Amino acid sequence: MDIEIRECVRHEEFEQCVELQRLVWQFSDLDLVPTHIFVVSRHTGGFTLGAFTASNEMVGFAYALVARGGEKICYHSDMLAVSPAYQGQGIGRRLKLGQREFALKHGIDLIVWTFDPLQALNAHFNINKLGVVARTYEVNCYGSASSSHLHQGLDTDRLLAEWWLDSPAVRSRLNGAEVPTPPPAATVKIPADISSLKARDLDAARVWQLQVRRQFLEHFASGLYVAGFEPLADGSTFQYLLYPGEP
Repeated sequence: MDIEIRECVRHEEFEQCVELQRLVWQFSDLDLVPTHIFVVSRHTGGFTLGAFTASNEMVGFAYALVARGGEKICYHSDMLAVSPAYQGQGIGRRLKLGQREFALKHGIDLIVWTFDPLQALNAHFNINKLGVVARTYEVNCYGSASSSHLHQGLDTDRLLAEWWLDSPAVRSRLNGAEVPTPPPAATVKIPADISSLKARDLDAARVWQLQVRRQFLEHFASGLYVAGFEPLADGSTFQYLLYPGEP
């Protein structure tokens, strides 16, 4: 498929970003990031990449702001969305690789973002495909008032992904090389499909979230970090792999 990844610079492109938010997350207008914020971000060091068809239709975008982690300047990748009709075709990966290329070109070697620790597909993509690590857990990071049905029912707990863009581990993952996973110091299990579990038994999903929250907070407090993710033989659960020391 002929998809071009390029930086968004025109108002019409940012307007398409707003429409994709509405389509993908089904946000109400109150929760949409408006066009002028994309413009302000671009003029203050941030950037937005769009995925465009040959007819110039935007089918995905990735939005990043300048951020500071301690004394280090980095990018915070705040949103990545792909139109439902184009999902599963590698566009999300191409957008992330575009962010990596843009950041390295501008002398920045770290991009961070948050993701739901209970979403197994996201965890697999972030950790196994991109090579991120995580050592920060945010309890109810965005509050509980989202208008998107995708975010309702549970607190918005999040892991903070750290993507060290030029590290050996990241380069190996992106090249498809086999990355050895030594025995972990600890593991945290999650259900294979939290969305289905929420739909059929919200109380059980909440029990899972509280268990995962407690374990991550304990493990991170003891100095462990996430650097692996794998399915378990039972077919119904996955587990995060945690290790001691610095990533």
